[in-house]
Parts: sequence; structure tokens; C-alpha cells
Amino acid sequence: MSDELRQHSGRGPVIVTCLALGAAMLLGAAGITADAPRASAAQVTRAVLRYTCRFPAGSYRVNVVVSATVQAAAHAGSQIQPTGVRLAAQLPSPVAGLSGYGQATGALTVIEASRGNSAKASWPVTGRHVASGILLLDVRPPVVIASRPGLVTFTAGSLVLTLIHSGGAVTVDCAASRPASFATVTVSPATSRAARPAGRSGIPKGCGKIKVVANGVATCAYVTGYTEVAKLIGAALLQPRSPVKPGLVNVDLAEKTKFKPGKLIEVSTGQLLYRGHHELPPVTATFIAFRFVPVTATLHLTELTSIAILSVSGDNAPPYPIKVRSTTKISVRVSSVRVNGVPLNVGGDCRTASPVKIVLIGTGQNTLPPKGYTLTTGGPLSGDATIPPFTGCGTTENLDPLLTGSISGRGNFTKLIQGKLCGPANPSAWACPPPVPKPRR
Repeated sequence: MSDELRQHSGRGPVIVTCLALGAAMLLGAAGITADAPRASAAQVTRAVLRYTCRFPAGSYRVNVVVSATVQAAAHAGSQIQPTGVRLAAQLPSPVAGLSGYGQATGALTVIEASRGNSAKASWPVTGRHVASGILLLDVRPPVVIASRPGLVTFTAGSLVLTLIHSGGAVTVDCAASRPASFATVTVSPATSRAARPAGRSGIPKGCGKIKVVANGVATCAYVTGYTEVAKLIGAALLQPRSPVKPGLVNVDLAEKTKFKPGKLIEVSTGQLLYRGHHELPPVTATFIAFRFVPVTATLHLTELTSIAILSVSGDNAPPYPIKVRSTTKISVRVSSVRVNGVPLNVGGDCRTASPVKIVLIGTGQNTLPPKGYTLTTGGPLSGDATIPPFTGCGTTENLDPLLTGSISGRGNFTKLIQGKLCGPANPSAWACPPPVPKPRR
């Protein structure tokens, strides 16, 4: 038991009071600016705040991360309800014994203001995980009615927590310099036509169908792009012809979170999905072999392992640079090959002999609005891959050497564009239905 606990063993519950919690944040991603007037848009913002906390043994600086999602616009008379509100506090090493507490309950005071009027509301708080010196909490906001046109702002105030532990308890008071609003919703006049309620209309089948781990949130996005073959001249567009939409990637968003000095690190998991399979849509492309022979083939890219997504974001000061690394292994199968217009029968099992490791990197800034790539708002990811030798090619003759010599090798560039995430469990708080991004080379 830590010295903090020994000094206060047997006393009442732990009361942690944090004043003036500031701008909201979605862990692991940044989002859409609060004044965006689109009713279907969602604010997904981030902030890392610093507090001075008075522990029995002294005062310490404590980092607190605040997260929330709320629609950017609403009509007068409609409901506003922030979702995914979370708090994450990195406890200092001298008091890391607090991580032994297994239960947390309390309330966050939020000031809701509109056109000069304000009211205080109590948002219940429940502890989800306390480990390794990191305290993770969920906040459950009530529904707010947008009564009239104007701006509705949410400002975080005091937070009162009760942490219960069989070995004892301590009382800790935390304070910041000033209150700060964490979300602003633009309320427009009510229209004569009733607005269509936000629901699942238009959300693609299978969106969010992924196993949720720990604190993760099931989401999905469309993904498109190009992949090049270094030995051939040309690139394959990784989506079917319009009007068919590209494939999806399902993401268990921010299932794990941890702090390191100056960094916020989050782990997510992704899975490709197209017509019920973990793959991208089969695509047909034409390349130029030996610089003069046109070769047309259909490519089948099948996911062999789930996508490991690691987001590392700076938390010291704006613009909060973020780097996202997505890693998976795929199988490449080739069919319907034509060389200079003449069919080449490669058979039905012409594929890479071993998995292709794909590592794609996306970089951005967690500003308002975000720049570049973030997992929530999407954007470009790119990387090179090595294509291994081919096997199983040919029916009457062995075509493995031909395919291997023409395709296999290093330096095969891929650039994917991920769209904004949609959360099907609460579509009004996300970019739902998910927008289809435009491929870029």
C-alpha cells in the first residue's frame, strides 16, 4: 500500500474535485470545427488540460484529457445530446497507488448557455478502468432541448468523484486556471417541414460489425485509393466503377489508451468489409509490361489479419501533431488476365505464395479543424509494399515464373483515402451515413 493510502486508511471515500475542465476531445482523433453549420456533422475535438492537484503529501501537476462528440448544428425544438464524453487522468508517480481503486462514481457540473441565459446541469460519471496510474471515466450527459435559434455552448465546471477501495481512501482537490467551453452547437430556426429524424437510413450494411474491446467504439468508413506495381506502368483503382460504392473498413476506435511523456497513444483495430468478406472489392486494371505490352488483370486483395492501428498524438501544445500507423497482411490473387488482348489462363488460384505485409502511414494535426489525416476524420494514408513470388498460376503450364518476374518485388506504392467515421450505434453524433471519399494519386 502506498504512503498516501497508509496515511488515510479507513477514512471515507475519495473526493476528487477538478474545476474548469476545458475543450472537449475525442481520444485518438481530432474533429470538425464547432461552427460548421451542417446538421449531419459532428464535432469531434480534443484537449489535454493540466491541473494542480492537492494530495495529502503535497501538490502535483496532473494531465487530464477530455473527450466528447456532439452535433455541430440543430433546429429549434430539437434535442442535443453529447455522446462519448470521457475523462482520462494521468496520476503522478508519488500517488500512483490510487490506481488500486476499482470503482468510481460522481458528477460533472456543466454550464449550458444560450443567448445570455445559462443553467447548470449535473452529468453522472462512472469509472470504467483504473490501472497503471491512468484513471479512465465515462460521463453520461442528459438530453438538452434547443429552445430557440442561436448558439448553445457547453462549459465544463467542477467534477466530483467518489473512489472506493477496501484498503482506505484519500481526498484530492484539483483546480485549473479558468473554465472553458468544450462544444458549441448552432441552432437554426425550426422549419415548416419536419426534419427527418437522424437514424440508420443510408448506413451501409455491416457498418460497425466488429468486436469491441475494452473502451472501444464500433465505427466504419469507406476506403478507396490506388495501388501501383513497380515493375509495370500503371495503377489499379481500388474500388468498383460508379455507382457501386467502395469497400468499408470497420474500426474498433480507441480500445486502449495510454500516456507517455508528451504523447497520447491509442490502439484501435480495423477490418476490411466488402459484401460480407474481409477484402477490398475486386478491381480490373490495365498495366504496361516491358513498356509496350498492355496487360489487363483482375486483382483480389483479401485481408489475412486484422488491421493494427496505432495513433500517437502530441499533447504538449497546439497543433498536436498526430501520426497513425496501420499494419495488416493481405493475399493478392490474380484472375482474368489478358496480354495484348489475348487471354492468359492463369487458373483460379494464382496468388502470392506468402502474405503481403502492408504498412500505411497517415500524418496530421489535431487542430480545429484538423489538418491531414486523423482516424476519425479520415484522409490519406500511404506506404510501400513488397510483393512476394506467385504460386498456383497456370492450368496447362506453370506460369508462376512469368507472374513472379512481371509483378513481384519491392517498392510497390499504395495510397488509400479513408472517409470520415460513422458510428452506427448513435448516427446523429457521427458523419452518418459515412461519406464516400474521392481517390487521389
